[in-house]
Amino acid sequence: MTAAEYRYLQAIEQIKREKGKVIMSDIAAKLTYARASVYKKLLSLEQQGYIVKDDGKHISVTKKGELEYETLSKFTKTCADILVQHTGLDKKLVMHDAVNMACVLSSRCRTALCGENSN
Repeated sequence: MTAAEYRYLQAIEQIKREKGKVIMSDIAAKLTYARASVYKKLLSLEQQGYIVKDDGKHISVTKKGELEYETLSKFTKTCADILVQHTGLDKKLVMHDAVNMACVLSSRCRTALCGENSN
């Protein structure tokens, strides 16, 4: 999963917590992206099995998407902690870089850094 795809799942999860149901325009507004760009990314996420459109309109994260999102979220926090420790920067400032790190490292590296299976 790419960092951009992770951020889409993150936005979907946040909107779901706030509103209960998620539609494409909510995601576009949350991420401040054009609807056409959001449509393309959602189509890609759906083809990969990370999301489904329940009734053609409402978007939900699948079990596969939830597992990948949860795994990367945990590892993102680990990366952020490492960056804070070594840079002295505030955790909020390093979160973008932590997401990128989490998404580019192999599962072998994630396991070595976290000490657990990080898929």
